[in-house]
Amino acid sequence: MSALSRRVSGAGASLPGPAHAIDPARVTCRPVRTPAAAARPAITVNETRQLVIEDPGLLMHRAWQIARSDPEAAAELGYGEPYIMDERQAFTLVLADCGGAELGECAEQLGLRVVSTVTVATYTDSGSLVYEDERVFEQS
Repeated sequence: MSALSRRVSGAGASLPGPAHAIDPARVTCRPVRTPAAAARPAITVNETRQLVIEDPGLLMHRAWQIARSDPEAAAELGYGEPYIMDERQAFTLVLADCGGAELGECAEQLGLRVVSTVTVATYTDSGSLVYEDERVFEQS
């Protein structure tokens, strides 16, 4: 049996070689180098959140704050004085301001509730499934 194939078990087990040869504090893991010509797989990850507007007043208030603080950005999305908008328009403005990832994290503060999330990972070239997860949250 070679030193590399020897099974290491127990609390007092040690790796082959002199005790001073391996310092656990300095051990690093390095990926195996592959030739530059070898293609590495690319993976696409998509996360989808389903949201419900729980408090339309809170959402509208935040949208008005955004529109008033950055009227040029609001105008690019088609909003102008007096900022009369419905819930769908308010959601669009809030989403454009904070982005999808942040929107999911601060949903409650914006009058929203996350109903479910779905995460799907696929190999980009073939579209074959690598990972899938769906989480459904109960109504509070």
